[in-house]
Amino acid sequence: MLITRKKLLVGFLFFLALCFLGSFIVYEYSLLWIEKEIAATTKRLQQKGYSLSYASFSVAGNPLLLNVSFKEPSLKDAKGTWKWQGEEAVISVYPWKPYQLSCSFPGDQKISLPQNLPFTFETLSLEDMEGILLFSAEGHLKNLDLKIGKVSSFVGDKVQPVTLKALSLKATDLVTPLSLKFTFSTEVSNLETLLKESPLDYNLILALEGELSGYAAKMPPTSLSQWRDGGGVLELASVKVSWPPIHGEAEGTLTLDKNMYLLGSFSSRIQGYQEALADMVSLGWINKKKAATASFILDLFSSPNSSGGKTLTVPITLQNGVLSIGPAPLLKLQPLEDL
Repeated sequence: MLITRKKLLVGFLFFLALCFLGSFIVYEYSLLWIEKEIAATTKRLQQKGYSLSYASFSVAGNPLLLNVSFKEPSLKDAKGTWKWQGEEAVISVYPWKPYQLSCSFPGDQKISLPQNLPFTFETLSLEDMEGILLFSAEGHLKNLDLKIGKVSSFVGDKVQPVTLKALSLKATDLVTPLSLKFTFSTEVSNLETLLKESPLDYNLILALEGELSGYAAKMPPTSLSQWRDGGGVLELASVKVSWPPIHGEAEGTLTLDKNMYLLGSFSSRIQGYQEALADMVSLGWINKKKAATASFILDLFSSPNSSGGKTLTVPITLQNGVLSIGPAPLLKLQPLEDL
C-alpha cells in the first residue's frame, strides 16, 4: 500500500515536472513567435508604404497569456493623409489563439486627419480605447471590434465642444474591404453648444448597420470617384437616431453623384415629431402658427402607433446636393473631396 502511494506521488511529481517544462517551452516559443510576427508585420506595412515606429516594446506574461507593450507607437498611411500617435499600446495574445489580439491603449491617443475633409477639425483625441483584432494566417486583418469611451476633436490646440461617447465599431470581411459589413453606434454630447441653448437632458444616440457592395472593377479603387464609377454602393440596413422626443428609424442606400455629393434614398419612420415641434416653439425657433401648420401636414403622412402617439412614414432623399424629407428640401449638402 505504501509503495503504491509512493509510486503515485512520484508519478504526480513527474507529471508536474513535465507540465512545467512544457509550459516553459511553450512560453519561450511564444516569445520568439511574437518577436517574429512584430518584425514581419512591420515589414509588410513598410512594403505597402506605411510608416510604423515605436520607442520600445516589451513582452511579459505567462504561458497562458502574453502581453506585448509598445511605448510611443506611431503609424502613418502611405499617402501621409493621416497619422496615429499614442502613448502606449498593449496587445494580449493567448497562445492557442495566435491570430486574435486583444488591444488596449492607455494614455493619450491622437489621430491627425487630412485637410480636405468636409469638416473643420484637424485632430481627434481618443480616450479609453480597446478592441479585438482577428487576423488571417497570412497576416491580413479580417475582423475588428473597437470600443472608445470618448472622442474629442481639435482645431489647432483648441478643443471643439461636440464630443462622441461610448463609440462602438464592429467590422467583418476586411480582407475584402469593398464588401465589408459593419455596425456603428455612439452618443453625441454637447450639441447644445452649437444650438446656443442651455444643457440638454439627453445625448443624441446614433446607430448604423450596413455593408459595402456593388463595386465590380477588378482593380481596387484608389479614390472615392473610382469607387463610385465602379458601381460602389453603401447599403444601410438600419439607421437609428434617438434624441428625445424624436426617435427615427430608416434604411436605404448611398453613393456619390458626378459632383461628389451624397446620392441616395431612404424609407423612414419617425416618432415624437409633435413633441419636437412643441419644444421648437418653446425655444423660439418657430412660431405657433407655423408649428401648427407643419403638424397638420405631417399628420397627413402619419398613422397611430402602439404607444398612443403617431408614426410619420416618409421618404428621405439626397439628390442634387440637397437632403429632402418627403417633398420638402431640408438641408444643403457639402460635396466630398475626392480622397
